[in-house]
Amino acid sequence: MKNKLGLVMAISLLPGVVCAQREEIATQQQTSNDTQPQETDSTTSEDTILVRSTPTSQSMGTQILTKEQIERLPTGNGSVTELLKRNPNVRFGNSTDSSTTPGELAPERVSFHGEKFYNNNYMIDGLSNNNTINPGANNGELSNSPDGYSPTDLPAGGTQSFWINSELIEQLEVFDSNVSAKYGDFTGGVVDARLKDPQLDKASGKISYRTTRDSWTRYHIDVNEAEDFESAIDLDQQPKFKKEFYTFSANQPLSDKAGFIFAYNRQKSTIPNYAQWLGQWEDQIRLSETYLLKGIYLADNGDSVRLTGMYAPHESKYFKKDAKNGSFTNTGGGYRVNMEWEHIANWGKVNSLAGYQFEENKIQHESDSHLTWRRYYIPSNFVSDAIDWVSSTPASNYQNAMIGGYGTYSTEKRTTTFKQDFELNPLALAGIQHQVDLGWEVDFYSARYKRFNDVTVSRGTVTVDTSVVCQQDDPYCIDGEQYFKSLTLYPAREVTGNYINYALYLQDSMTFGNLEVTPGVRAQYDDFLQNLTLAPRFATSYDLFGDRTTRIFGGANRYYGQNLLAYKLREGISSYVIRTRTNASSAWTDGDLRTASIDYDISDLKTPYSDEVTLGVSQRVIDTLWTVKWVGRNGQDQFGRETITNDEGKRYYILQNNAKTHGSTFSLTAEPISPTQFDWGELSWSLGASYVKNKSSAHAYYDQSADDEEMVIFDGKLMERGAMSALDFNSPWNAFINVNTYFPSLRVNWNHNLSYTAGYTGYKTQTVSCPGSNSACGSYEGDATEYQKVKYKDYFSYDWRFSYSQPVYKDQTIDLTLDVINVLDNVIETSQPTTSASSTATVTYKTGRQFWLGVAYNW
Repeated sequence: MKNKLGLVMAISLLPGVVCAQREEIATQQQTSNDTQPQETDSTTSEDTILVRSTPTSQSMGTQILTKEQIERLPTGNGSVTELLKRNPNVRFGNSTDSSTTPGELAPERVSFHGEKFYNNNYMIDGLSNNNTINPGANNGELSNSPDGYSPTDLPAGGTQSFWINSELIEQLEVFDSNVSAKYGDFTGGVVDARLKDPQLDKASGKISYRTTRDSWTRYHIDVNEAEDFESAIDLDQQPKFKKEFYTFSANQPLSDKAGFIFAYNRQKSTIPNYAQWLGQWEDQIRLSETYLLKGIYLADNGDSVRLTGMYAPHESKYFKKDAKNGSFTNTGGGYRVNMEWEHIANWGKVNSLAGYQFEENKIQHESDSHLTWRRYYIPSNFVSDAIDWVSSTPASNYQNAMIGGYGTYSTEKRTTTFKQDFELNPLALAGIQHQVDLGWEVDFYSARYKRFNDVTVSRGTVTVDTSVVCQQDDPYCIDGEQYFKSLTLYPAREVTGNYINYALYLQDSMTFGNLEVTPGVRAQYDDFLQNLTLAPRFATSYDLFGDRTTRIFGGANRYYGQNLLAYKLREGISSYVIRTRTNASSAWTDGDLRTASIDYDISDLKTPYSDEVTLGVSQRVIDTLWTVKWVGRNGQDQFGRETITNDEGKRYYILQNNAKTHGSTFSLTAEPISPTQFDWGELSWSLGASYVKNKSSAHAYYDQSADDEEMVIFDGKLMERGAMSALDFNSPWNAFINVNTYFPSLRVNWNHNLSYTAGYTGYKTQTVSCPGSNSACGSYEGDATEYQKVKYKDYFSYDWRFSYSQPVYKDQTIDLTLDVINVLDNVIETSQPTTSASSTATVTYKTGRQFWLGVAYNW
């Protein structure tokens, strides 16, 4: 009899529900669609069935979304993080979906169990997708002065290097607790996106178009700010926008053993911006593209080889306010190639991966100089003939005109990765079933900051002189009008940083009767921080009655974070030279190289970590699985900023391990074991709810002060900043129910998602002098920051996706989709004034009802 090895059972999840069970019986490579087993060498005479399963306690911290589930979810931009909205262990930033910036494409910020939004590990096909250069820049949000508004900005691209769209994803795995020792470089959560594999049964493809725009969107804007908002004079005021998404994919089998898939995804958003004093409209552009080529080969011995190439750039075009030739473009992303080899052996399975990735974040201005000329100057009765624009409201006796920008500067990172994961066949010893996983990884990193050319910025005020005669080709002088005597020159510069990261892990899932225990450990060392870390992992579960109806689970784990290169690459970034001359006819003279009053330096750092304790119970009721879970996190040695002064009196910003976080999450999830079948169709559902309480000593991110000993008055009590609750990602209660209805006779699918978010507490701040200013001061003497509560209301959000498929010829179809986000058009506040003195400032809201329309041709 032939030896048959294959996958015989797996449980698929409904959207947004944490996986409760995922068992596999597999040691033989599957066919292209992973549904039919292959036969192995027939030399043996006995059947062999080897059982491998994800440890129950670890599966309770796992969410899995399949391609089919992703396609059914209500979708906006379709980012990876948007798919986490139905995960009760995730919190989104309070400003997500702001009504003032509906034209943006960047992925949303998310936090797992109170950890910082930049401390997650994003992966694509098992390779890192983390942007570790400067992921917390601007707190991860668009401001009215984005990266590029200063010649000393460190270009950044957010937390994810590649902004892939969910249409390219075959499966998404999300790990929030009891995470296997296989994963490292995070203190929050792990998000692993598996890109679509080629299908070998037939050739197929897709062309699609999807769009929304301002006329299909309901805005909710502060009535006191509506007129200013409509003027679109600020980059974060977007009353007009148009988004257009295009997708093309072609799947081509070469044989029943090999094939490839090519996919192209393009997302473009056009956002008109008005230069008030220039009197002209310009289009801001947001663009994200992905080119994917992936091939697969299935060997006769059951091995499989995958080869993937991906190029995924993104860019954002901005305009410096009322500056002529002041546009600048921030680009990010890059390319990667990787090879995966899955080998089946008689002792188990090994997955080998080798990859190379290049990513670059670049800021490119129209000019290498930024100058501020005079349009007119009353004391001299001067009106310029050469300057025909203005950049600001007229002052009492003059008006300025700005032109140009800050040249081109970039950060880049090259990563070469080698890793192997070994899954040994289950082994019974002394009545205990062992399932051992182990592996190693080596990452070679090379990072660089570069300012490509010298950049000059006008210094002080221009000299108005109607008799001036300029030297030939002098860009800092206008004949008979004006010239500059002083400039600030930022010289071309380059800073590099290289390091290697090594990792080993071992895990053994042991089963004895109804008890399952999974100890593990992950060891890492990098020669950047030069720290050796040991992260113990322990998870356990107990099947109370031995029939899987009631299971108690828990765990205790440590997770270590990843390195940030921001401060290393910022060393000397503010260095400049003052260039002067006595008049327009004299030569320029350069002074000594200077640095700003505060520069950046790196210090002796520990690797940030987070300790976790979990406890929960899973109960099967008829054909429904209910899971209650508590996760407690304590983040230690987190990065925060501190100011130091050296012996020469020079001040520096340095990274210090002076920040900490604390998160406590109670969650409930439920789902049926399988969809309910009716005569008219199929019904499936899932629900989730959670309560969180988070604290954070640091401000929004590592580039803000995180002094734990700073005194604050919070909730009416005097305390150190380290005892404060978190100020973002702090919605206490969240709940959702997702219902999917499919009508096969009509070829219609209708997905509904109703979510509830409890009102959270925001704060206004003011500085008080203790002890006299506030009764909470007690005997404390000195200044303190007082936080005054601002309550936000509870709200419901109802979203749905309607899809219809129309056959046209053989296997060809035309599919229509309609997404409606915030169907009920609820008015939801996201922020209020942040200081007590700004009580009349703008209140911002989430976007109202929004329609997305899509059409696709499939063959």
